[in-house]
Amino acid sequence: MDRIKVIANPCAGRGSVGTRLARIEEILQEQGTAYDLVRTTRPGEATELARQARVEGYETVVAVGGDGTVHEIVNGLLQAAGDSVAGTLGIIPLGSGNDFVKVFDIPTNLVAACRYLLHGKVRLVDVGRLDDVFFVNSAGTGFDAMVALESRKIKRLTGLPRYLVAVLRTLLLKYRTPAATVTLDGQVIRQRITLTSIGLGRCAGGGFWLTPDAICDDGLFDVAIARDLGRLAILALVPHVMRGTHVDKEPVTMARARHVLVELAEPLPVYADGEIIYEATQRLELEVLPGRLRVIG
Repeated sequence: MDRIKVIANPCAGRGSVGTRLARIEEILQEQGTAYDLVRTTRPGEATELARQARVEGYETVVAVGGDGTVHEIVNGLLQAAGDSVAGTLGIIPLGSGNDFVKVFDIPTNLVAACRYLLHGKVRLVDVGRLDDVFFVNSAGTGFDAMVALESRKIKRLTGLPRYLVAVLRTLLLKYRTPAATVTLDGQVIRQRITLTSIGLGRCAGGGFWLTPDAICDDGLFDVAIARDLGRLAILALVPHVMRGTHVDKEPVTMARARHVLVELAEPLPVYADGEIIYEATQRLELEVLPGRLRVIG
């Protein structure tokens, strides 16, 4: 392997990355990995660093952190690539959710994850585009986006517990189900929605398997649309979503599409890879870019 660029977010995993960087460097040195490591200091910086790494000739850029760090680095790689296949993404998953890696064989053990950078297989995967934002795991609007927005305010929890608390807060404080028109490759669905989730990966929110049958390299989004549900109906559905057994339940429509357009009667937040892209919008348009990113996975 040529020299790699390692981009670490010390704040990821509620600061756990910052405390483990010395150990990561020790492992990389022990296994003879040629690398240059840089630490991010602010949101969005990983995108700039990844883009610059590609300009400087690094083929492989490694994300040390969670899904947010991966999201930023993917955007930097895709921006640098233009219309070509982006460089190769490696991941040492130390975030609070780590949803994207669940579709791969990437270990979550620190030593094994570092070794996997040298010995793991490289896969060519699809990328989603939402306006000028790229994503690799999931995007959507409605209840799950409201939960993602609410979870930002919860500081003492991580992973699934944080999102479960955010679910309860959202149900109590902000829940609404606007009328929507969802167009999937020209097929139109009109109904009031609880959520519309568009997945390349299978899991989101630290443990919600919204699109459990998604395949990251089939050139298609998996789409989950839940019609308008009351609060008790949502609470009843949550255990199924945590197991991925909601796909045949009557309130949920599952579909696949290359192009998705969602038009809302009132503004809702929109997320991509767990990051809030819009706090309020009435239109989102997404397309699949097949085979645009290499991942050591």
